Amino acid sequence: MKTFIILVFMLTNLSVFAQEHVSLNGIDWILNGKVVSENYKGKDCLKTDDGVAIASDILLKNGIIEFKMCIQPGRGFAGVRFRGDGMGNTEEFYIRKHQSGNPDAMQYTPVYNGNAGWQLYYGEGYGAVKEHVFDEWFQVKLIVSGSRGEVYISDMEKPVLVIHELKRGEREGKIAFYGPARFADIKITPMASPQLQGEFKEIAEAGDEVIKNYKVSEIFDAEKLINENLLPANFTNKLQFRKWDTEADGLLNISKTAALAEKKNAVLLKITIDSETDLVKMMNFGFSDVAKIFVNGKAVWLGADIYRSRDYRFLGTMGYFDSVYLDLKSGKNEILVLVAENFGGWGFKARFENLNGIKILK
Repeated sequence: MKTFIILVFMLTNLSVFAQEHVSLNGIDWILNGKVVSENYKGKDCLKTDDGVAIASDILLKNGIIEFKMCIQPGRGFAGVRFRGDGMGNTEEFYIRKHQSGNPDAMQYTPVYNGNAGWQLYYGEGYGAVKEHVFDEWFQVKLIVSGSRGEVYISDMEKPVLVIHELKRGEREGKIAFYGPARFADIKITPMASPQLQGEFKEIAEAGDEVIKNYKVSEIFDAEKLINENLLPANFTNKLQFRKWDTEADGLLNISKTAALAEKKNAVLLKITIDSETDLVKMMNFGFSDVAKIFVNGKAVWLGADIYRSRDYRFLGTMGYFDSVYLDLKSGKNEILVLVAENFGGWGFKARFENLNGIKILK
């Protein structure tokens, strides 16, 4: 947790470092952190070892971002940010250098409050297989149009990644390059509605059995509740709650609600269920990274899916992988879910097989 907090601090506070400006490809770039301009293998480029280069005078909502990229072997994440502030609130496409040839060799994710969500958004529409080439320049093209996007690498006729939904919505924002890589021949072309070539899927709305909104508390230290068998008296009365709607499929990206900080890494999600009678009802759910469930003040479930917490290959990706049997009483029942974040995505979603005998109150 300490390491992650340091990373978040560095990401959100790069602006405190001395900023330099350079001009490349007719664009003025603000250099934050360890970024330099140089000539490599015959191309003037930006070398973003451990920092960010932000186009200072360009805002793009829809359009085409083209560039050449050169990467070296080794672990690292390098790519382009768009439709955001170029730092902690942005859309992001990046190459995972060390995952060449794997299903997550490249990924798209939204970033909220400095926290990327790759554990929440993975698989088809978010990642793709690609054999990377090293120490050579290769062409990349990103097309952003409305709520969709697509990425071309080397082959400019067929997208290697089709992004069915850009999660942060259609908004104007900055363009930035980051990570251990070099970028050259950068061309940014704003367009009202650029044409897309990929095969896109419509985003389906979840059914009524999926919980579609939560009351989310202010952020606090998970240690205050993680070892409690019973919810301490008046604990929730000291917290402010705000209603948040989920995404179409029922996912709540908790990073939208708060920024992580030292001793502040958890929230409570409040669900109210009206039951016709005393009954036991199974709820399927997914979470990242730690969750604890209270039913009417009593702890009934605790689990952790932290990145690499089980073995070095364990990613901690989120899905409907867990279930809990809720002991409901006739009338209103309060379900409280503590969700704490460590790294890679902060989220929760839940559904019932059916709503027989219960009603989810909004």
